[in-house]
Amino acid sequence: MSDSNIPSAPTRRGDPETSFEAAEKVDVNRMQEETIRALAGLSYPVEEWRLQELVEKRLGCRLGDSTIRTRLSELVKKGLVELVDREGRSRTGHRCSRYRLAEVGVAA
Repeated sequence: MSDSNIPSAPTRRGDPETSFEAAEKVDVNRMQEETIRALAGLSYPVEEWRLQELVEKRLGCRLGDSTIRTRLSELVKKGLVELVDREGRSRTGHRCSRYRLAEVGVAA
């Protein structure tokens, strides 16, 4: 059971039990902080997958595929990160969103 003061990663009704177990292990606040730190070190917009690679390198471990994507969504809603455009390229060459730290995020 998780501490009610520490947010856990979101899950959907109908997700397998393993999804709920994995979500309980995600430290949302820490991953948001690591995402902000990685963005703070960049002077240009970056794709989610590149940002994930930076955070993984910094932490020295592999993250779940949606960990950084979900944190970016949360941080955009908080106004700390901006979705810049859809001019980025995914690993497979498709268009994807690029992000940067918002002015408020720089101050944080």
